[in-house]
Amino acid sequence: MNKKVILVTGGTGGHIYPALSLADELQEKLGKENVFFIIDRRPLASRVLSENKYLFKPIIAEPFPRKKIWHICRFIMKNCLGFFQAFFLMIGSRPKVLIAFGAYFSASPVLAAKFLGIPVLLHEQNAFPGVANKVLSKFASRIAISFNEARVYFPVSRTVLVGNPVRKDLLEVSRDEALNYFGISEGKVSILVFGGSLASESINKSIIEMLPYLEENTSKLHFIHAAGAEYSSLLKREYASRAFKASVFNYLDRMDLAYAVADIVIARAGATTVAELSALKKPSILIPFAGATSDHQALNARSLEQVGGAITIIEEDLSGEKLFLKLRPLINSPEKRKKMEQALEPLSKVFIDASTQLSEFVMRYIDV
Repeated sequence: MNKKVILVTGGTGGHIYPALSLADELQEKLGKENVFFIIDRRPLASRVLSENKYLFKPIIAEPFPRKKIWHICRFIMKNCLGFFQAFFLMIGSRPKVLIAFGAYFSASPVLAAKFLGIPVLLHEQNAFPGVANKVLSKFASRIAISFNEARVYFPVSRTVLVGNPVRKDLLEVSRDEALNYFGISEGKVSILVFGGSLASESINKSIIEMLPYLEENTSKLHFIHAAGAEYSSLLKREYASRAFKASVFNYLDRMDLAYAVADIVIARAGATTVAELSALKKPSILIPFAGATSDHQALNARSLEQVGGAITIIEEDLSGEKLFLKLRPLINSPEKRKKMEQALEPLSKVFIDASTQLSEFVMRYIDV
């Protein structure tokens, strides 16, 4: 019996890691040979999938030219090519279902699947859906959402709340292993700082500005900071010059260990980050990316802030002093951190179970 499924994901961590989490769940039921990815040509997706030994095929895609409208011809031509690439790939493999994780890249595979009569399951990671998923939902058999706030943007009868899949490896690491990996002494308050898969200049600058305010806490803190290639050397010097213990990385491969040891997280509010913080019940200060489409990161952050699990700083208000004023109460009050952890408990269960729930919807198409 044909058990093949295709997962479609763009080239950012916010799309790749939820898809990978679902793939890990599906390969236990179907075998890894029956789980295939269509990806874009950015390097992160191919690297992550190669490391995890999944089969994949990059295809051509082009975002809609929002500013330079004369690029419309290139947009049409490239996406037509992507459509035929996906079309012929699916003719050869005849998957039972296609699962798309949104963004402009999903359009060609979703349309090709619809043309071939292959059911489409669409997953929306954000509280506010992007344009692509709003349009593609018209072709989907089922739309799985991560936040209840997104429900109003999709047909009620075909929409279900499942959460955003979180990688199992994040849930299976011990704190002791993480302490040893980063060389952190028990009793230190560990602060994890990152700005998504590409790091964040504004967060990096605000950390540098904040360090002088924190000097009275030097001995009790340890920073774990994914700073990006451009800022890592500078941040290493800044932390060292003020006698802070810090583990600074261009890119943090062991996010599982970083999360395991983190007492406080300072980060963007991308969908995957918010899902991981919720699942792991990590108190956080979230700085939504101001350039996010339709300000969806601010809405993601608000979903955690409303339940008491996060503090939000709008990027235009971000400064070292403002960050310090939000961070200091969390450093000095384990009780406040514990209260934030408890506030995230209901969301934690949703996101931990998301891969299982989503895989169950997929299996309905396999078992028919």
